[in-house]
Amino acid sequence: MLEASGIRATAQRMLVLDVLAGHRLPLSAQQVHAELHDRGAHTGLTTVYRALSSMTEAGLVHAFNHGGEAVYRLCDTGSHHHLVCRICGLVAERQEENLVEGFRAEEVYGVCAACEKRRPSPRAATS
Repeated sequence: MLEASGIRATAQRMLVLDVLAGHRLPLSAQQVHAELHDRGAHTGLTTVYRALSSMTEAGLVHAFNHGGEAVYRLCDTGSHHHLVCRICGLVAERQEENLVEGFRAEEVYGVCAACEKRRPSPRAATS
C-alpha cells in the first residue's frame, strides 16, 4: 500500500499503517504512538507524526478534526466522501460522485445512528 501510494515502505511507516488498519475509528498521533509502545515498538512520537504526514499527503490516510485534535484514518483508494460523526468520530465512506446534486463534499459532519440512539429525546428534555 505504501509503495503503491509513492511512499517508501520503512519499518516505522509499516507499523503505523498496521495500527491504523486495525481500527475503525480515527486515531490521534498520540494514540498510534501509545499502541506502538504497547506492542513493544520503539518508535518516537515525532516519527509517528512524520509517517502520518507523509501518508496523508499521499492520500493513503485522511486527517480529520475531532474535538479540536487531528485524528487519522486509513482510507479506501479512489474518490470518496467522508461522513463523520461529531460525537464519537466514526467515519463512513461513500463512493457517490455527488452527495447533493452540484455539490462535492469531502467531509460531512453529523451524528451516526448509534450516537443518535443514545441522545435524550427532545420530549425527555422538556418533561
